[in-house]
Amino acid sequence: MGVNLIIVFVIGLFIGSFLNVVIDRIARDEKFFSGRSYCESCQHPLFWLDLVPLFSFILLAGRCRYCKSRIPFWLPLVEVITGLVFALIIFFSWGLSWWLVIFRLVIASFLVVIFFADLKYRLVYGIVVYPALIVTLAYQTFLLGGGQGLINPLLSSVFTGLFFYGLYLLTKKKGLGFGDVQIGFLLGLLLGYPATVVSLYLSFLTGALVGIILMVAGRAKLKTPVAFGPFLVFSAFAAWFFGQEMFNFVKEWLFF
Repeated sequence: MGVNLIIVFVIGLFIGSFLNVVIDRIARDEKFFSGRSYCESCQHPLFWLDLVPLFSFILLAGRCRYCKSRIPFWLPLVEVITGLVFALIIFFSWGLSWWLVIFRLVIASFLVVIFFADLKYRLVYGIVVYPALIVTLAYQTFLLGGGQGLINPLLSSVFTGLFFYGLYLLTKKKGLGFGDVQIGFLLGLLLGYPATVVSLYLSFLTGALVGIILMVAGRAKLKTPVAFGPFLVFSAFAAWFFGQEMFNFVKEWLFF
């Protein structure tokens, strides 16, 4: 299994390299499925040896081959995170249906884009969220049988989306962005109940903790806007795999 995880990690590095293109080019209103990659500083087209995930960053000592400017650390970070996420998905999905594994890898790719696009640009791409919603709904309808099994995730999606929409209106569009509302619909559909509850709790808890740490460190003030999408995605990953266990733990220790 160890060799398989390494192979999946390497594949994840290459997928992460493509996700970098998606993250950056959508923000620049460029087509991400065509055109050569280029240096962000000097605009020089990159040679294939400059594009090997992680390896090129190390080989070039983190600098562009042509203008010697620093390569944004975001690029290898997204690659490594994607590789680790892919390896973890295979680890926790070992022995399960290949359709489930493929679905999880595809959705994980969408979530990585959502995470880093919001963290880097303070943007949530509808062009990413809506396909993720369609893929999730299609999987649950055609591969999980649909029917009554759809009631839970659909209700969770509606509840979570409307909950965030209410906060969006209540805070006069300043506390949350509409992108967070879109993510809410997606996570509710993806996780269902009770994992959605766990995800919401974790996202607000981690968001509050990070906000406090930033204020104590002098990096933010009380009204400084903080991207909430990354906390939603991080909590979604945790609840995706451990939602039921975490829900049972909280219920046992806090409510009984």
